[in-house]
Parts: sequence; C-alpha cells; structure tokens
Amino acid sequence: MANDSGSSKLDRATLMREHAAARSRRAAATAGSAEWRSAAADVARIEVQLASITALKTPPARVARPEEKRRA
Repeated sequence: MANDSGSSKLDRATLMREHAAARSRRAAATAGSAEWRSAAADVARIEVQLASITALKTPPARVARPEEKRRA
C-alpha cells in the first residue's frame, strides 16, 4: 500500500485504484485466511478514507433553528 501510515493525504483517484487492488487481493485469497483478512482490512481502511474525502466535499445540511420557526 502506498499509504500504510495514514499520515499523508491521497487523492480520490489514487484511493480508488488502491481499493480495486485490495478488493482483487481479497477475492483471490481463501476466505478467512491471513491474506484475506489483511486485504479486507485494507479495503475497510480505504473506504474510511474515501468517506472522509466525500464528507469534506459535502456541505452540511441546513438545520432549521426552532427559534426561527416561532418568529414566522
């Protein structure tokens, strides 16, 4: 993996390539083996990083303030 330490930020395209590679390794490994567990952990780690990138790009939802509703 190019980002085992988690200290540097990777772009989405790089993470998607790593995700595809980890999924391929997981699919090729015997279910439940050490290789399979390692690849599954990589898939999960990459998915968390992808979700983080997505969350940073998505603006927070507008939340109506209760005091605003009473004024109307």
